[in-house]
Amino acid sequence: MNEILDKEIIFKSNHSKEEIKKYLEQDDTWYHAMNINGIQTKNTRTSSQYQMWASQIIPDDLTGKSILDLGCSDGFYSFLCEQRNANRVLATDNEEFKFSTFTKHANRIPAADHEEFERYKIINKNNIELCKKLLDSKIEYKKLDVYNVDLLEETFDFVLFFGLYYHLTDMISALKKIYSVVNESVFLAGHILDSEDPIMYYYDLSDPNSFCQIVASPQCLINIAKNICGFKSAKLVDTIDMPYEKAYAHFLSGSKNDKIGLFEFSK
Repeated sequence: MNEILDKEIIFKSNHSKEEIKKYLEQDDTWYHAMNINGIQTKNTRTSSQYQMWASQIIPDDLTGKSILDLGCSDGFYSFLCEQRNANRVLATDNEEFKFSTFTKHANRIPAADHEEFERYKIINKNNIELCKKLLDSKIEYKKLDVYNVDLLEETFDFVLFFGLYYHLTDMISALKKIYSVVNESVFLAGHILDSEDPIMYYYDLSDPNSFCQIVASPQCLINIAKNICGFKSAKLVDTIDMPYEKAYAHFLSGSKNDKIGLFEFSK
């Protein structure tokens, strides 16, 4: 595990370090940790260690493969797939606001104080186009709701479904549609309940402080993938403790630790 976490992806750019630093400092609300020519983003929501942990499931050689990255945000995993020689990468997201600034303050705001809560919903497009320019990247970006992936009318060898399922009100419908567009495997990473039982926790959606919509146990996600969506194989690849401290309501449902699971669902 330490070998994985100690690694770091450094993306190469033809721009000077001065130009890269200038571009990266245009926005201080990055979701992904990005390292371009040794210049790193600051104030990121996820750490490079966590991103390397999640990346272990992505094949090292993607030559000839097509990738669909759902909920791509700043595009770290898309650019990583391109670096691993993927033939085509389509990155999609339907993000309406940046989480990084929002989550620094949300858990301090009383649920009843809706006006204060709305003040931290900073409208800002993700930084994937900026990164594309810096990296001279050929990945494609499309604003797309996960429930509309079938409208793409094409299939992909691998689908990345990282940090997304627990935000969805109808995760099963989304996963069914993802099943229809994948040729080989879906790689999923997300919050999980620390339980061996096939259970799912539903949040109070009227609470504006609620970060998640649902959180499921590994066996629950595996059962959904195999028995409802039709995947022939569904397995939990690895788990990791949350890389930052935050109290979630599902602690009250019996979860002793806040963990993230990494899964592979294959046809």
